[in-house]
Amino acid sequence: MKKTVIVGYGNMGSQYADRIYAGEIKGLALYGILCRNRQGQERIRRRMPQVQVFGDEESMFAQKAHFDALIITTPHKEHIRVVEHAQKEGLSILCEKPFGVTAQECAPVAGMTRSADRVCAMMFNWRAREVYRQAHDLLQERRLGALHQVVWTANFWYRPAWYHYASRWRSSWNGEGGGLLINQSQHLLDMWNWLFGQPVRVRAKIGYGCYSHILVDDKVSLFFLHDNGMWGNFITSSGDSPGSNRLEIHGELGKLVVEADRYITIWENEVSTSFVSQNAKELNPVIPYSVQSWEVKQEKNEYTVVLQNFADALEGRERPLADFDDGLRALENANAAYLSDWQNREVEIPCDSALYVRELEKRMRAEERGPGSE
Repeated sequence: MKKTVIVGYGNMGSQYADRIYAGEIKGLALYGILCRNRQGQERIRRRMPQVQVFGDEESMFAQKAHFDALIITTPHKEHIRVVEHAQKEGLSILCEKPFGVTAQECAPVAGMTRSADRVCAMMFNWRAREVYRQAHDLLQERRLGALHQVVWTANFWYRPAWYHYASRWRSSWNGEGGGLLINQSQHLLDMWNWLFGQPVRVRAKIGYGCYSHILVDDKVSLFFLHDNGMWGNFITSSGDSPGSNRLEIHGELGKLVVEADRYITIWENEVSTSFVSQNAKELNPVIPYSVQSWEVKQEKNEYTVVLQNFADALEGRERPLADFDDGLRALENANAAYLSDWQNREVEIPCDSALYVRELEKRMRAEERGPGSE
């Protein structure tokens, strides 16, 4: 039985604590929780009397001999610092997204992980959604052949103003390091990499405070280019309702659509578009195709799946669903997209990390000075 400590007892940390404490994760026990909030500490003691409560990192790391891993659910800017400390102490880690705020700070940490004898995983729970796992399998089987274009409309993240103001660190350059791209969309940027491979260039158009009085992004359109020639369009916002979640993938052998996290439809051509293009002797040839549609049910809670995978990885039975390299790549996509919009140009992925940091710091300073200071 491996033992873990959860660092942070907010929305996600409390959910993970409940699942582990209830015995839902085989082979993983909850040794302790780091919570700086006195009210939260009292709640933990009432609900989980056998769990150690830590008020600071010093007291937690002082007991490192008694546990095997950390699950990090702190605000974004604290992730990489806690990860680095845990690595130095030889602990395994499951880190909430994002891995950090800048690729510059995260790249050395991911590099250390590749040669370390520990599990370093990311909480990219979308990889545990059965509908995308099936889509991933279909693409791996090359059912669509060479991919041509992808359009992912994902504007289902509706958030009212109260959400942005709920915590001082949220939805700010200084507190969160960005908005929609660094927060919710990290899941989908990781999924993009997992399904299609990481893009090599991006051209971005980003809206800041389009729906609420915030300085960070809440509306994004990205145009991705891949080294295999595939184009991609990623469209997202946190101010539209009702929103959509529709992934449409076009290839030489047909089309695949994933919609509403539940439905898959695949159109499969009898012959490829490239073959017809080279051999047809008519102006508007129609390629025969077959269609299949099905609903995919999520039998297991996706967070439980990731936590169980982490527990199994700690025992050497599984590889993590997502590791720190995956966290770095998703962050590289976001950093490059911001830089593309700020400089009004197409940007390579990964981008110039030092330049990105300088541009981010400009926005942090402007935010500190207040509205109208840029």
